[in-house]
Amino acid sequence: MPIKTAVALSNALFSEGVKKLLEGSEEIRVVEILQPGVSPYRAIEAVKPDIILVDFTTLYNVFGDAGPAHNLRFILIDTCCGEENIISAIITRGLKGVLMGNSTASLLKKAIRAVAGGEIWLDKLNVKNLLTGLHALKKNNKAALSEREWGVVSLVGQGYRNREIAEKLCISEPTVKTHLQRIFHKLDIQNRPQLITFAIKNQSEPRHPVLQ
Repeated sequence: MPIKTAVALSNALFSEGVKKLLEGSEEIRVVEILQPGVSPYRAIEAVKPDIILVDFTTLYNVFGDAGPAHNLRFILIDTCCGEENIISAIITRGLKGVLMGNSTASLLKKAIRAVAGGEIWLDKLNVKNLLTGLHALKKNNKAALSEREWGVVSLVGQGYRNREIAEKLCISEPTVKTHLQRIFHKLDIQNRPQLITFAIKNQSEPRHPVLQ
């Protein structure tokens, strides 16, 4: 049986283009194009797609808090939403795949087949950052962070930029950058996406206050 695929992108023209790319495939059938801004759940219940192609805007604005518990298999088509947002979405929304916006039709089909077969489709950069961020969790270095540093970590995990963090903590932006440099060193991580991974995995622990 063909893999039933729904297209749910914030740009209707882009959705039609993706549908055209998938036409002619015996393995994949587009069963629904979900209209931007319209609740998708009735259509999803009717067609029961195996895969849902989304962009970042649709994933968060239309599907709300839908995540792994809803058994929806999302493949995110990255339309320059930012590496940090991608890493956050992988963890919080249980994405099954991430595909760059400039990928070919052949690669799109390959990703759909892989996810439908129970695999995870990620590019090498996302895999590297995700695994490195998770590796930091296994180290016994949580106590090395100060309360202020935990505050910075928490705000980074919520998607705030350095300027916004500085405003919330009533400190200068250079001070935020200094905190981040120390945090990276203490946790042995290399960039912000990896820190987001760490922050999200630790967000439920009460010892890490969000300072506002």
